[in-house]
Amino acid sequence: MTLAAAFALTAPLSLSDTGLSTGYQQTVAAESSVDGMKRLNLIIKKLRDAMGSMKDFDELEKAGLNKKDVDRMRQAMESKIRQMMEDAIYAIRSL
Repeated sequence: MTLAAAFALTAPLSLSDTGLSTGYQQTVAAESSVDGMKRLNLIIKKLRDAMGSMKDFDELEKAGLNKKDVDRMRQAMESKIRQMMEDAIYAIRSL
């Protein structure tokens, strides 16, 4: 193998402003972005479901469940929703 062929095989595929960037690194970054979008879509779906379940607490109270218990469940769900909103914001920022 000649020196020129060896250099051609080990040379970076492209150069960027931040330094060397290979096709592999770009591929990993793209896959990471796709995984991030999948995670974000899942978080948003769960958040939408959780927000929809807040209406169920009113129905439980109307059905005769103790108001104190319903309020406790509502507070727990609100806390969960806040956490999911923070997760969604983090996922958006990491994209």
